[in-house]
Amino acid sequence: MAWLFKKSPAKRFWLKLLLLALPFVPMVILYFVKDPFMKLYPHKRFDQTNMLLDEAFVGWQNIQMNRDSLHYDSFILGNSCTMAFRCQDWEKHLGKDAVAARFFDNAESIGGICQKIEALDSVGLPLHNLLVIVDRSSFLKLEPLSRNQNLFSAKVAGISEAEFQLKALQDFLYPSTLIPYFRYIITGRYVKSMRKVIHDGAPLREAFTNNFINPREKEIEEKGEGYWTEHKEEFEKRPDAGKEETPVIENQQIQLLRRIRKICDKQHTRLVLLISPDYYQTKLNHQDLLLLKKELGNEAVWDFTGVNEYTRDIHNYYEPGHYRPMLGRKLLDVVYSH
Repeated sequence: MAWLFKKSPAKRFWLKLLLLALPFVPMVILYFVKDPFMKLYPHKRFDQTNMLLDEAFVGWQNIQMNRDSLHYDSFILGNSCTMAFRCQDWEKHLGKDAVAARFFDNAESIGGICQKIEALDSVGLPLHNLLVIVDRSSFLKLEPLSRNQNLFSAKVAGISEAEFQLKALQDFLYPSTLIPYFRYIITGRYVKSMRKVIHDGAPLREAFTNNFINPREKEIEEKGEGYWTEHKEEFEKRPDAGKEETPVIENQQIQLLRRIRKICDKQHTRLVLLISPDYYQTKLNHQDLLLLKKELGNEAVWDFTGVNEYTRDIHNYYEPGHYRPMLGRKLLDVVYSH
């Protein structure tokens, strides 16, 4: 290595940098060959991989690819609790010509919901119906989430396509992603340490609708009541049941709600904003509820929080954070029967 130190400082710097970069070259090549996040190349379907994908990106691509053949006009937006609302169940309440798709993001913010509605409107899609699934935490975050796992369009995010792709590559090269991914493609077996990178089991989404298929539903079918016995440690006590939360909606949230209302008025959208039945049975602040109804309309806002027939029954929940389609269907029946 003595020859290295005879070079000029600039040359030594670039040679050292090259040596440091060499181990990453095979990983970068693998990324471009495998396209693990399915963002590099066009894909017709996203339901045939075990990789955890950018859900917002998948939803957007699904809509863009199929809009001309399926003629989407109704969209389910919001956080991961949208899994409880299957498009075919919702369409039954909308009329025979309605075609729905799910376009959500994990831990979605009110800013992200607003951004997605504006994006759908900007590309000329009809918004006859919107079903927006939120909880109190949705209003705590104002800006759309900006990590690789939450970016669905370079244009909408205000960045170049190169920067959009670079974010994905950087995310792949993090050890927290790279190590579980390598282990999975080498062994072909799932272990719990991969849970934030790889799905356990079969693909979990339906093509075209982007419905989510929770593997715990199959477990419930097989074990029945035994499911809640085995998972009883996940279902903690509810010491704050019935307690009203502190208010979170202020002027910034109101401005986002008004942007949503503006598009809905323009498109004559039938909007339903549904506040999820929280397992812990805390109640949305009454001032927040009044503001939501004032900005979006009384008929648009449905609050299922607190102690009620839906939150009392543990069988409605996979775990405290997510509820089942059986409850989603009940809530849709309540909303649309009015």
